[in-house]
Amino acid sequence: MNRILSSVVKVAGSLALVGGAMAAAAGPAGAKTSPPNSAYGISAFGSIITIHPVAYTGVDETPQVSGPVVYPGFLTTGGIVDRAKRLQAYSQVGAVKVYGLSQVEQLNASMVSSTCRLSFSRDDAFGFATIQGGSIVAPDIPGFPSIPLIRNPAPNTVINLGSLKVTLNKQTDVGSTLTVTGIYVSIPGQNLSIAVSRCRQNLR
Repeated sequence: MNRILSSVVKVAGSLALVGGAMAAAAGPAGAKTSPPNSAYGISAFGSIITIHPVAYTGVDETPQVSGPVVYPGFLTTGGIVDRAKRLQAYSQVGAVKVYGLSQVEQLNASMVSSTCRLSFSRDDAFGFATIQGGSIVAPDIPGFPSIPLIRNPAPNTVINLGSLKVTLNKQTDVGSTLTVTGIYVSIPGQNLSIAVSRCRQNLR
């Protein structure tokens, strides 16, 4: 763990975003009648590394895409596609590999996606996530079993591994905004969000 995290810290000052498209975290102002739905592929905040939202898109914007994203010793992904419309938002991240998470060597998924949708009245929102080919592995730890990740997890499915917490299909509803995160990873002082979509319901 210390070896992996120290390598992350060493490269944090010179991290490369390979083939990626990073966008501002705030979308343009829209009409008051349009919910500020949005989506982005990756973000991370903490003492180890900060990644501002990658391929952010807001409502009425064109879909945002990114090629492979590489943060050495911490994260690699394949392509990212994000879309946001008046009644829904969608994020998809391909070929996810997360390294150096507590005692675990790697979290893998061939694809992670999240979706939120509003009713036509915009009074209600719901969301779901899909994880293809997902697993948590620690090949350097004898006897550690590979942990498969559920393809269509229920909201807020949690895997606790000591100081490592992995939440599948994380859903939070704050200020009438439903946020759906395909995979949310946290260790003390650090978090990582993968495939995030947000839909705002009409205020009651």
